[in-house]
Amino acid sequence: MPHWTYYFLVTLGGYFIGSFPTGVVLTRSKYGIDVREMGSGNIGATNVTRVFGWYAGVLVLLFDFIKGVVPVWAVQKYFPGDHWMCFLAAMSLVLGHCFSLFLKFRGGKGVATSLGVLTVLLPWGAASAAAVYAILLLVTRISALGSLGGIAATWVYLAVVWPPRPISLLVFGISAVVIFRHRANIQRLWHDFKDRKRETDKA
Repeated sequence: MPHWTYYFLVTLGGYFIGSFPTGVVLTRSKYGIDVREMGSGNIGATNVTRVFGWYAGVLVLLFDFIKGVVPVWAVQKYFPGDHWMCFLAAMSLVLGHCFSLFLKFRGGKGVATSLGVLTVLLPWGAASAAAVYAILLLVTRISALGSLGGIAATWVYLAVVWPPRPISLLVFGISAVVIFRHRANIQRLWHDFKDRKRETDKA
């Protein structure tokens, strides 16, 4: 089989696996309710936790995380040293999660799946991102702010270690997707910041 065929199959397979809507499947099967009709309407762990509690949220988080870990681990095992193959697998997993084939190309924010793929390819980078996310979430109680902080931590890690080019491009690629998916949250945070600044200036 030509090598390009493997690239195609890995990309296609990654997109299909990433497209599996964990939050929707779990909430429909366990609670009989589509999480998209509740809370913020997002299918990710944050909204599932908000609506159905921490147990359901942790399950969604773990499954979305594993959805990123296992396929990339398999690609790395069977195509050792092929960083472009890893790039395609990881990028297609995140794109599938964020623009799911099964949800009319809508989906989650991509944070858990991105963390999963980075855990395999850049374990210390993923650990630093997770630590920053957790700290910001504890301090601010704003998941989106934690996610953006985690992205920034990964960029700092890249500047220190300089991984192979495909892996660096992957980090910037999934960062762009996650930031795009958080665009409404970013706008809301910016408006909140401006409102608080105006209140401070008036005081």
